[in-house]
Amino acid sequence: MDRLSGKGENMMLNSTISPRVKKALRTARSFSTTERLVLAKLLLDSLVVDEAEDAADWFALGLAAFEKDWDNPDDAIYDNWREAYGVSTR
Repeated sequence: MDRLSGKGENMMLNSTISPRVKKALRTARSFSTTERLVLAKLLLDSLVVDEAEDAADWFALGLAAFEKDWDNPDDAIYDNWREAYGVSTR
């Protein structure tokens, strides 16, 4: 197992962690505590933003597919269903 140790702490790293991440961790060891906290917040925020954007993208795709099925000539006969079936609006 690969180990990267920082100021008084040992960080056990799984062998599946990429060399790029290991390099970033080695670089982060030289950061102040405040810099590390800022970096951690930025990394976490980037995940939250990515997830929110992904959710919005999936919603837009689903809505487009729904609109395609909903608003089509074959379905148009149901647009005025109350009139077609003699139902009053009260």
